[in-house]
Amino acid sequence: MSREAKRFSKGKKQFRSVYCFNCKQQKSCGKLDEKKKHCCACYWAILEELEQEGLLVSAAQKTLDDYRSGAIVCKCLGSKKARINITFSDGSGWSKCKKEGCGNTIKSAGHHGVIKNRNDPKFWGLETKEKALCGDCLKDLAGQN
Repeated sequence: MSREAKRFSKGKKQFRSVYCFNCKQQKSCGKLDEKKKHCCACYWAILEELEQEGLLVSAAQKTLDDYRSGAIVCKCLGSKKARINITFSDGSGWSKCKKEGCGNTIKSAGHHGVIKNRNDPKFWGLETKEKALCGDCLKDLAGQN
C-alpha cells in the first residue's frame, strides 16, 4: 500500500464529525441514536412522536424512559457554548455582560468567537438564564448561592 493510500485510509475519515441530519447544528454523541444520524434532542422528539402514535417498540421505549430519568446522559445537549456578539475580521471579538445594569465587556477566547469559560456561569455550576457574565457579576451571583 502506498504512503498516500495509508494516509487516506486512516486519517481524516476516522475523526470526521457527524452532525444531525435534522437540525444540522449539533454533533450526535450516539447515546440515543447509535447510527449518529440525529442529535439526542431531535431523536428524542422523534421517539416522543412515535410514542404518542403508539408505534414505539419496547426497546426504544426503555431507551426513552432511561433518557427522561437521566440514566442516559448525552453529550450533545447543552454543548453549545455562548458566543460573542461583535466579531472582528480575524474572528475574535467581544460582547457585553448580559446582566441587567452592567455594561462590562467580555472578550472572546479565540478566533471562533466562543466566550471564555471564566465568563460562563454553567462552568462554575451556577444556574442562570444569562449565558455570559463578567467576573464581578459572577462573584455576586456565587455569593447569593
